[in-house]
Amino acid sequence: MSRKALTDQKHEAIMAHIADPDNSPLPADQKEQLDRVISMSKLLDKYPTIKQAVAIHKSKYGEISHATAYRDVALARKVYNSMHEFDYDFYRSWLINDIIANIQRCSNKGKGKDSHQYSRVIAMEHANLLKVIGEKPEELEDPMRNEKHNFYIMVNVNNQNIKLDLEHLSKLDPNTLQELNKAIMGGNEIDDQGAAEIMNS
Repeated sequence: MSRKALTDQKHEAIMAHIADPDNSPLPADQKEQLDRVISMSKLLDKYPTIKQAVAIHKSKYGEISHATAYRDVALARKVYNSMHEFDYDFYRSWLINDIIANIQRCSNKGKGKDSHQYSRVIAMEHANLLKVIGEKPEELEDPMRNEKHNFYIMVNVNNQNIKLDLEHLSKLDPNTLQELNKAIMGGNEIDDQGAAEIMNS
């Protein structure tokens, strides 16, 4: 007689394993598989990109093969499909289109003696539409903002302020950074000319 697969086990057996893994009614290999699937489900919550989730999963369970890791992904998505399969973008688009269609229907029918009823529905649908799409931001975040501005760190050396450009600072070689660190921490005093040489090197 063939043994049941994990997906064929009764809900009670699965819940008994989750509640008390030490006294689990599942066979040993299915205990391990269920633990991996639960772990993968949690990973997919944090890392929806499957390739990334699989890499972390394999590092956690080093003995499993690549194929087993992807089977764990498939089972986790099947078991917890409401979280990992729901298409929020499609639902949002559908909701917006449906609200707009309702507004158009009410506008077309709302002429005549019943116009005040249709006006109420239109107002409610406008409120619903505003909830779905939200308020327009005052100013959209510029993704290139960091590249348009220069960022500086002000350092006080011997009561003199020196402006360090972060972009140039990250390109300095380790020896120059070490000398700069000594100057900032007070190990070796440097004059303006030394600081300029360090920054221009």
